[in-house]
Amino acid sequence: MKKILSLICGVFLSVSVQAAEPSIMFINDLTDDIITNVLKSDDTQEEKFIRFKTAFENALDMKRIGRFVLGVYWKKATPEEQQAFLNAFIDFTTKTWADRFDLYTGQQIVFSGSRNAEGKSELYVDSTIENNPPVAVIWRLKQTKSGDFKIIDIIVEGVSMAMSYRNEYSAFLQKNGGKLPVLTQELEQKSADFKFSKK
Repeated sequence: MKKILSLICGVFLSVSVQAAEPSIMFINDLTDDIITNVLKSDDTQEEKFIRFKTAFENALDMKRIGRFVLGVYWKKATPEEQQAFLNAFIDFTTKTWADRFDLYTGQQIVFSGSRNAEGKSELYVDSTIENNPPVAVIWRLKQTKSGDFKIIDIIVEGVSMAMSYRNEYSAFLQKNGGKLPVLTQELEQKSADFKFSKK
């Protein structure tokens, strides 16, 4: 998972826009926001994290991702348990991503276009990180009724970010009797103990 996050951060931090497709521009605008208002800011780490968290949550459909990563355990949980998990999942995931972004130095990415996904309101944006060797990255987006885009998954070299979380949490829940509050408490503790890396 850490390797995947590092590669994804490279995508965000140095984007080479070669097409004015709305889906690609959506990712580019997100990149500009993070670089300008977070990475290049002289504000405190806490203030930068708040800005990153806002951009992160606006760009990703965290509720949908949260439901997916729980699989069958989502339906078994009460609404209160679901919301508690989402709060913990979003908080810990955002801290993890923010830390990776803060450490990354940047790589170039080239877009090769977009294509329809399974659903009519979903599409894939294909891209390649100019690494050695090159790394294929696919962004899975959904388009809302208002025409806005939301990221619902990022696939690096065939490995799905959402599926990786799902496998990790499924294994944890199987070892803990399928009790979602136990996973929620684990994420809350990890979030509380989280320390940002030093450059």
